[in-house]
Amino acid sequence: MERVLYVDLDGTIATSPISSVIREAYRRVAEASGLDLREVEAVSWSLHVELVKRSSPAAFDWDYIGREVSKALGVSLSLDIEGRFRELCHLSRLLDDAARVLAELRDMGWVLVLATNGLLKYQRCVIESLDLDIYFDEVITPDTRGCLKNSEGFYSIRGRRPSGISIGDSYTFDVYYPKRFGLRAIHVVRSSHDPYATRIGIEGAVEPDATIRSLGELPRLLKRF
Repeated sequence: MERVLYVDLDGTIATSPISSVIREAYRRVAEASGLDLREVEAVSWSLHVELVKRSSPAAFDWDYIGREVSKALGVSLSLDIEGRFRELCHLSRLLDDAARVLAELRDMGWVLVLATNGLLKYQRCVIESLDLDIYFDEVITPDTRGCLKNSEGFYSIRGRRPSGISIGDSYTFDVYYPKRFGLRAIHVVRSSHDPYATRIGIEGAVEPDATIRSLGELPRLLKRF
């Protein structure tokens, strides 16, 4: 049986400027609407969480959400978040010597699947700019799977029931849901705050199989799995 690792991208093995690009777009909406930036972000969060609960890929389509937020606030703006992100994508950076760790995991015989809630139209430039293609056997995203990480179908590779280990920094998407679907989970702790857990109401319900604070801990840890 294949030994599969589902490895998250944003906040786990890399950072990208997507959050700053989204905030830049919302700042324009705030200026056009006369509202405070926090009010615009609150409208965005409300729509985002509603879509997350439905496991809709649109939850992470920031151009779609930008259009819907603008419409709801009576603002007519052209917000090309995807285009702006591509311009700044070169600012993406790997975390914790991730390239070395990923290469070591492949040498150990693990099948690596890049599993991200980010849509491929945004993540492709991150993957390419950081040369991540060479480490992963497969890339799965909501727009290629038709659902988010909170759906069992996201992890059903080639029609098989989910199995393997989820690795990521989000308690909600990389621990709670994968564990519910029968995967094991390693939580890469980057922050003590998970905004989704409180909004969806699942805080502390499931424990990870292991917790680490650096990707460098993975090779030794996985020898026990």
